Amino acid sequence: MSIQSLPFVGFCAATLALYYLLPRARQNLLLLAASYLFCISISWRFALVLLIMTLASYAAGLGSAGKKRPRLWLGLGIGFNLAVWLYFKSAAFFIPQISSWLAGMGWDDPGRVLGILLPVGISFYTLQAISYLLECYRGQIGTPPSLWDFALYLAYFPKLTAGPIERPRDFLMQLARPRTVDNELLARSFYLIVLGLVRKIVIADTLLAAMPARIFIAPADYSGIELASWLLAYAFGLYNNFCGYTDIVRGISGFFGISLSSNFSRPFFSRSFGELWNRWHSSLSHWLRDTVYFPLSRFLLKRDPGMKNRANIMLPPLAAMLASGLWHGLAPRYLAWGLVMGIYLMAENIRSATRPARRLDRMPRWRQWLSTARVMGLTLAAFALFSMDPPVAGRFFLRLFSFAGWTLPGSRVFLVMIPSLWIDYVQNRHGDDFAWLAWSRPARAALLSLAVLAIFLWSQTKVGEPFIYQGF
Repeated sequence: MSIQSLPFVGFCAATLALYYLLPRARQNLLLLAASYLFCISISWRFALVLLIMTLASYAAGLGSAGKKRPRLWLGLGIGFNLAVWLYFKSAAFFIPQISSWLAGMGWDDPGRVLGILLPVGISFYTLQAISYLLECYRGQIGTPPSLWDFALYLAYFPKLTAGPIERPRDFLMQLARPRTVDNELLARSFYLIVLGLVRKIVIADTLLAAMPARIFIAPADYSGIELASWLLAYAFGLYNNFCGYTDIVRGISGFFGISLSSNFSRPFFSRSFGELWNRWHSSLSHWLRDTVYFPLSRFLLKRDPGMKNRANIMLPPLAAMLASGLWHGLAPRYLAWGLVMGIYLMAENIRSATRPARRLDRMPRWRQWLSTARVMGLTLAAFALFSMDPPVAGRFFLRLFSFAGWTLPGSRVFLVMIPSLWIDYVQNRHGDDFAWLAWSRPARAALLSLAVLAIFLWSQTKVGEPFIYQGF
């Protein structure tokens, strides 16, 4: 059941109707039941995996927060979650290759023997379970939540398939206190859903569907200008696909009075790589910062507290971004992407250690735009590594910088990027995701009508592309 499908709309409407009819004490149980029903609608096996991980993590969390061997319980809980995640991730990587080999050996249906599907959302709720265990161990949770509230924290259906990755304490506090849904929250939630649908259906689907099928397989078939143009289109498509998903689920969750992390904040306006990772998939970036970067940095500073500790400058960003690549998948392209992004951050750390830091917003405007162009260009190069294996990426870059041919994609590709840039520009200029709500009523009505019309027309002209991060 896709979140942009009519069955999902009916599912949400029915859940909302029951939600507002029930007393406060029963609302969390309804959301938990709805979340598992949503997961079962995809596969009952996925729901079973989620249930097992929930029970194991809750038990480990009680032990981690207790006085008897809390570190042992913490290790057991984290180890169990990582083992389950690694099993399915490795199966998703190796099974297709083994299946192809068996097919070559004469097996009629090797997929029936080896078919192991990656449970939807497992990469997201695994990290949330680990965050919960760490907060229990550090005493940040306070009174342990009920099993039902913890289960809802992992299974909450708006964020189940692709995040955001919520901090346990913040989310559980929302479940514990009364929730008020007023007209302002309803307006913001509806606005987010419309904006998310524009990003997903009008922008992302158009760009990703227009991508040539062989652009990341046989780059030698295209000119350097074509490769650069399609790489830019891919970056905008990926961004609007994931950002659109996040806006939609934030809007849906707002109807229930539960706030979710924004996850994206105009990343293509970033002036440094540190800023980029506070703007792009920020819930994952902050998880890696708190769980990988800071602990490793503290360990290294204990050995050498000097400001120019080379190991502390270089290793934490590399470790955090390699972990990000591994989280995306076991394929070499993800690890290569993580390594390159780690090198970018490491280079910024080295530069900051050798010269006085300067606030980005105090730099001359021309230098800010130059920094944005530099970050954008290097990020696009990393996107190429993200989308193809290293040998193919090598051929891609050789062709990209060969300046052979001047063929451009159709103008529609560039026109579709303009709404994305305009949306981000307005939000970035005002520093507010809801800048349009301050417009006059006629202007808001005209913009909303145009957005709804565009969503309707685009949804009728092509089959929607899947949400990319539901596959991780």
